[in-house]
Parts: sequence; structure tokens; C-alpha cells
Amino acid sequence: MAKAWEKEAAVIKLERGGSGLGFNIRGGVDQPHLPNDTGIFVTKIRENCAADIDGRLKEGDKLIEINGKSLIEVKHSEAVDYFLTAGEHVTLKVWHGAEKALVEEYTEMNKPKPWSPFTKLILVVGVAAAIGLTVYYFKRS
Repeated sequence: MAKAWEKEAAVIKLERGGSGLGFNIRGGVDQPHLPNDTGIFVTKIRENCAADIDGRLKEGDKLIEINGKSLIEVKHSEAVDYFLTAGEHVTLKVWHGAEKALVEEYTEMNKPKPWSPFTKLILVVGVAAAIGLTVYYFKRS
């Protein structure tokens, strides 16, 4: 099932220009940026470069395509190569806010779960049995 942030990818067209596209990436199947996702994420937007001037790409966005090439399940070095060879006109597909949503999801998944009534009952019975055996042992001694 698709996550809410996955439903609609934004398309962003940038002109590389003299100062480059102007953002840094992290991630990939060989060096995940997040513990629960191997995607390629924007980690920094450099001032006065194409991405900053355009204003639509944000830190924490997940990049899913560059010029029609998928960035899903690629190594970091492959993603870097795609960007280096992308040419002057670059079309990106991105999921805005994906990093924040994934961090929240990961945090929620790893929260300690409350004990069920059955688990509590097992614990009480186990403690009672341990106390009973201890009392029995000391009375026999």
C-alpha cells in the first residue's frame, strides 16, 4: 500500500547553469540514508544555485527519477553518475517530505508496545510461581 507522501510525485525541471544543480544527495541500496528506506534523498540545497533559485526542491525530498531514469533501488554511485551525466536540462520526479514521513514511521514502528492483558497475566502467574517455589524451598530447609 502506498504511503500518503508517495501518491503524487512532483515534477521539477531545472537548468544546470554555471553553478550546477545546487543540491547534495545521500542514500542508495549500498549506503541507506535512513534505516527503513534505501532511496536517494536531498540533504542540502546550496544557496544561489538552480534548486535554490527554483525553490520547489526541499531538503528531505526523496528523488525517484532523473530524466526518466529511476532512482529506486540504485547504488549511491549510480545516482551520482545519473546526475553528472544528466546534461543541462534536468527533469526530476520527487516525493516531497518523504524523509520526515519515513522518520516518523520508523519511530512509530519502534515504539515499545503496551502489554496485552494476557501478557500481564502470564507475568503475574510467573512471579507468583517463583515466590511460591521460593517459600516452599525455604520452608523445607
